[in-house]
Amino acid sequence: MQKTNPSLFFVEGEAPGAPGLKGSHCPQCRQIVLLEVAACPQCGYRELDTVCIGQKAKLGQSSEVLHSTEGFEAPYYIGQIETAEGPHTFAPLDVKPGTQLRVGMPLTFKLHHRADGRVGFIYAVE
Repeated sequence: MQKTNPSLFFVEGEAPGAPGLKGSHCPQCRQIVLLEVAACPQCGYRELDTVCIGQKAKLGQSSEVLHSTEGFEAPYYIGQIETAEGPHTFAPLDVKPGTQLRVGMPLTFKLHHRADGRVGFIYAVE
């Protein structure tokens, strides 16, 4: 399975709890950050654990996009995602045009299989 951005997320079987976003957990100060990083940005500790995060999240600000892009036909939505573990990112949303989105809506991570055979991710409103 070819992923659109292998450094950003896990598919099933790649990590405990997958699918979800790639994260790093610091056992020293308990900080969790998005992506795999070499050192904890909070305390500088270097022996971080790679973890799967973001399976559950809340929606921050969002916007309807009116121009198509690779893998997404307009209109589609993007939103600020606040993972349950704390880190934030932006991601496409799995909602129908005209859906009323609001800050704080619960979201679930899911894989998005594209027409070109690659897999990405998207957040669905619960």
